[in-house]
Amino acid sequence: MRPAITVLVCTYNRCESLRDTLQALAAQTLVGGVGLEIVVVDNNSTDRTPAVVEEAARLSRWPVRYVFERRQGLT
Repeated sequence: MRPAITVLVCTYNRCESLRDTLQALAAQTLVGGVGLEIVVVDNNSTDRTPAVVEEAARLSRWPVRYVFERRQGLT
């Protein structure tokens, strides 16, 4: 199944909120063979964001990608 919907989640040091968001996205049911991919853009977090994304990627039925952006800025 090819993704038809990409959800981009930008985050900075909000790993607990991110965990809730990724769990909610993983629970989505789409109809008609539509796929979903989740892309998390980490804006130089210093908390457990990478670990939260890694865990979500293992548990999610949808593909989860992680992008690290070292240069902080507006979303």
